[in-house]
Amino acid sequence: MNRFRLLLTITALTFIFAACAKQAVVEEPVEQKPVVEKPAPVEQKVEKIEDALNAVSETDTIEIFYMVKPNDWLSKIARNEYGDKSKWKLIYKWNKKKIGSNPNLIFPYHEFLLKKQRQNANPLKYEFYEYTVKQNETLWSIAGNEYDNNYAWIVILRDNATKLGSELDNIAPGTVLKLRTKLYN
Repeated sequence: MNRFRLLLTITALTFIFAACAKQAVVEEPVEQKPVVEKPAPVEQKVEKIEDALNAVSETDTIEIFYMVKPNDWLSKIARNEYGDKSKWKLIYKWNKKKIGSNPNLIFPYHEFLLKKQRQNANPLKYEFYEYTVKQNETLWSIAGNEYDNNYAWIVILRDNATKLGSELDNIAPGTVLKLRTKLYN
């Protein structure tokens, strides 16, 4: 019987202690610290300024296409086209869907959209000549022979897409294609 009383007493004390501890925790006031806003990082401020400048100058700019040359990279394009290699971020922003998630991986002969001031923009004007496809020739081999770079096949495809349709693997001999006299302006 003494053991039963002892067990009952320990159980009762445990419940009382737990209730007191719970009450003590609930009754403590919680201090409210004032919320301090952290200033935006400098990079975000710079992007916002660039966005604002872009919005203001949209009426003075036109969109042009730039064909990526072999050994180009975005900061090199930015330096050559804008005189400021840090503008590579704008080129990437304008062409992110085409470039993908890695701005360091761009491919020759792809065309990027650039924005230039109207007075500084030169419209793209290419001169073409007719080329007659010979037996067993492909766009790859034609590009290698005519432009000294097989990878320029994509340019021939872009310029002749409606004529070629889906028959890229078997171009019929005698098909007349238009080829650029120069790949770049």
